[in-house]
Amino acid sequence: MKTILVPLDHTAAAEYTLAYANKLAVRWPAEIVLLYCHPGAGPGQPPTNLPEQEQRLRSLVERLRYQQLTRQDGRRIRYHYRVLAGCLHDHARAEAARCAADLVVMGLEHVDCNRQAPPGNHAAAITELVSCPVLVVPPGRRPLPNRLALAADFTSLGLNVLPRLSALREAFPAPLDLVQFYSPAQRPQRRQLKQALNQAAAQLTWSLITPHLLEDDAPLEGGSEFCARTQTQLLIIAPGSAGQLLQYFDRCYTTTRAYHTQIPVLVLRAAERPAATEACCEKCAERLAPPSARRLLPDYAAMHWA
Repeated sequence: MKTILVPLDHTAAAEYTLAYANKLAVRWPAEIVLLYCHPGAGPGQPPTNLPEQEQRLRSLVERLRYQQLTRQDGRRIRYHYRVLAGCLHDHARAEAARCAADLVVMGLEHVDCNRQAPPGNHAAAITELVSCPVLVVPPGRRPLPNRLALAADFTSLGLNVLPRLSALREAFPAPLDLVQFYSPAQRPQRRQLKQALNQAAAQLTWSLITPHLLEDDAPLEGGSEFCARTQTQLLIIAPGSAGQLLQYFDRCYTTTRAYHTQIPVLVLRAAERPAATEACCEKCAERLAPPSARRLLPDYAAMHWA
């Protein structure tokens, strides 16, 4: 049985997150673990009102699954409740490991510890903490996707990413577009890019896969325009860093309602990211810098002068 971990807050947008997870749980099928982290208790203080918070979750579940789903589908989903004191960031890794989550479904504007962060910031932080894919759902009611797009740099994509994506095929059985962007300076490498794109398509288990090799010096904007043109309903990305992930949810895109911020985004962790090595002084910077080629000077003392 698959397991979906759904972190919730008590905002109105949480209903859209749970409604999407319900539909996904029926299709896959999967059980749902609801996680709410109550920010009222500080460090060293006993948790308060946790039973009341769990009752609020149960009321939300009972209301949504019978309003949104048929009675048969609503009864089919198994729910588990986890109400903890503290911040989601403090518990996400342990809870995902405890329930062996196959997928985390969370809202784009999730509120943690009573702090309202820019859209996507909490999702980017949770992606760094858990090893399973994270599905970021923006506010609004929407059906499960009937068209998917995977936008990535397939020449540097980790070997563990594609098998992890194939494990979700039953949850998202829809046509899949593979999109590789390249800059004008990469035109001589078009053949290598095309080979990497075709190799990725051969490793995936979707029945209908269409590769696209597109020239664009701004891959993020190009990917959003591609999704809008093809009416993609789920964008899959594999960013190489947390900073690159945050670019997808940058304030300029959420303010202008860019297309990719209006559809669910499935984030695949590309690889374990090495910690950056910083130098504390100029001597350490010299030691950590890559060795440069030695400059060969003529040895005038060894020459015989007439």
